[in-house]
Parts: sequence; C-alpha cells; structure tokens
Amino acid sequence: MTTYPCPNPACDGRRRTGQYLCWDCWDALPAPARTQLSRRDPAARARLQLLYRQLQAGVPPQRIQIEPIGA
Repeated sequence: MTTYPCPNPACDGRRRTGQYLCWDCWDALPAPARTQLSRRDPAARARLQLLYRQLQAGVPPQRIQIEPIGA
C-alpha cells in the first residue's frame, strides 16, 4: 500500500491515499474540525485548504479550527 508523508510539518507520520492526515494527527484534531473536514460538499476543498494553511503556519492539530463554509 502506498503511503505519503503527513502534511503536518511537525509530524513524521505517514498517511494513505485519500487521508488528509496520518491517524495520530487526525485523532488529535478537535471533534468539530473532524466533523467539518468529513463533510463532502462543494466547500470540502476550501476546508481542506484551511487545514493545510493552519498546519503550515505551525498550529498544532489540537488547536485547528475549521469554521463551516457554505450552506
């Protein structure tokens, strides 16, 4: 199975195709952020970009906030 580096710069974990983060980082996200990132709608890509921007800015997964986008 092909794996890729976790996009969290502070993590050495690996993620599989279709996963946004490795399991450890995903589990560290607050429940509301996981809920928003799990939604499949036209705003899904924008929420994913919010996640990656926050990680690149050094925000730890436990403090990530993903606000609802769209209806």
